[in-house]
Amino acid sequence: MLEVLDARVFATGVTAAVLHGLPVPLALRNRLELAIPAPARAVRRRGVTARSLRIAESELTEFSGIRITSIARTWCELARTISVPELVAAGDVAIRRIGLEALEAAARRHPDRRLHARLAAALALLDPASESPKESELRAIVVLAGLPSPRANVTIRAPDGRFVARVDLLIEGFDEVLEYQGDHHRTDLVQWRRDRTRESELESLGYHVTEVTQADLERPERLIRRLEATLRRKGWSARPIRSRWFPMDHP
Repeated sequence: MLEVLDARVFATGVTAAVLHGLPVPLALRNRLELAIPAPARAVRRRGVTARSLRIAESELTEFSGIRITSIARTWCELARTISVPELVAAGDVAIRRIGLEALEAAARRHPDRRLHARLAAALALLDPASESPKESELRAIVVLAGLPSPRANVTIRAPDGRFVARVDLLIEGFDEVLEYQGDHHRTDLVQWRRDRTRESELESLGYHVTEVTQADLERPERLIRRLEATLRRKGWSARPIRSRWFPMDHP
């Protein structure tokens, strides 16, 4: 399609994110987002999300001959479409490639001021220690809900120094481990058995393990209520907050 459009047209948003290898929700991966530099009028094509964007030439690059927004500008444009926790997941990948300062600079100069609050909320949560998008998304939900902030990818050892596990997230002071479980943890029998042994070892050391799946990320309020109950049993006395930055549960 790009070959028959105005030469100034470029891929942006989800389309550019996929080309750059930034994580986006599976349901959006086939979305086609194209833009043209303002003040030119946006391209109108069936099946295309089209925009006219104020953009500097330095914010554009090429991928296999296709003009696309840079990683930093692409991340900013994702704020139009995805939740803040999902934006954090994409940002954690981006900062390992271009650094936090590049994203901060792109967010500051982004011409659409309506996106600035969302970008600032995500920037405050980015962590280069994160090693998977779902782990990043989970961490963001926990922090945005006002629960104690977890550390990412913490090594836990037995009292004798023996390695026990490297956990996705640990809420220190409450010995609460959060583990994101993709479908392979359920369908791979060897992995499932390994997970159960690992969990038993952690609990023998006094840790509590909360396993989280995609279904939990899609219903964050229920997840927060579960975590709140667990943390209260361990002495947490504050209250979660209702975040504006992630979707509310569906009925």
